[in-house]
Order: sequence, then C-alpha cells, then structure tokens
Amino acid sequence: MSRRMTILFFAVVAAQVVGLVVFTGARQVALTQGREVTLQTAPVDPRSLLQGDYAILDYEIARLPERMRDEPEGSVVYITLQECGEVWCADRYSSWEPEPPDVFIRGRVTDRSRLDFGIGTFFVPEGTGHIVERAEDIKVVVSLNASGNAVIKQVLVDGRPFDPEAR
Repeated sequence: MSRRMTILFFAVVAAQVVGLVVFTGARQVALTQGREVTLQTAPVDPRSLLQGDYAILDYEIARLPERMRDEPEGSVVYITLQECGEVWCADRYSSWEPEPPDVFIRGRVTDRSRLDFGIGTFFVPEGTGHIVERAEDIKVVVSLNASGNAVIKQVLVDGRPFDPEAR
C-alpha cells in the first residue's frame, strides 16, 4: 500500500471516529444538562429479526394540527410545551424556534402529517416487548437540549420505570 493510500485510510478512519464521538457527546450533553419533561405515548410492539424487540412510541403531541397539515415532508416544526399535570402537552406548533424561557421539542414532518422527534423507538430485552404492549399507560421521560432535540431518559410503564426483571 502506498504512503498516500495509508494516509487516506487513516484520515477516513479518524473522521468516522470523530463523527461518532461528536454524535454521542451531543446525546450525553442533552441527557445530563437538558430540560427533563414527561410525554404521554401509546406503544406498538413490533419485532425485528435483526434488532430484537422494541416498542414504537406514538406520542400524543406528534399529530400536526389541521392548520399545519400542508407542511412539506421533512419540514422542521417546533412544539412549545406546557405542563398538564404529570405530563407535558402541546401549547403551540410553529415553524420557527421559540425563544427562551419556552420549553419546546423539535420534530420533522413525516408523510402522514405527523412529527418524528427521533425518539420513536425504545429497545427492550428479547421476550419482554409484551410488557410494553400490554401496558395501560406509557409515559416517556425525555431530556431536551437548548435546540429542542430529545433523548429518552426513561420509559414509565403503568407509572413505574420499565424494568423487565421486576415483572
């Protein structure tokens, strides 16, 4: 292998490592320094042969209001949140980022006039997906960074943290 190819190889590897570190670092910052909110959801329990059991989390705030149904697929929508008892619910939907001190979550429009927040799946140990599927109440505690990006911190199944060992 020539010297030029060796340098190119290591440059590509280094770029991938840096990208991975930046991605995980951003998630870690959101988890440790973000604003914690609890969102109401309804689960669907699929299974993937390659990935195992996971729950698809369908958030109540993900449905676009009628006035925004013509937003093109992939558009960014910000939802300003307000406390509604033990969960946070949608107060306003807009195409521009809210100003502090508003608490908001950022989503992208999907082809079904719904929003994807990047937190729509939650992987569970193999054989335990039925616990989430049969639950009467699913809430998700997320951490929101300053840009409205969300990271799942915890899933609450019928009021308790999801723990397949305890059931």
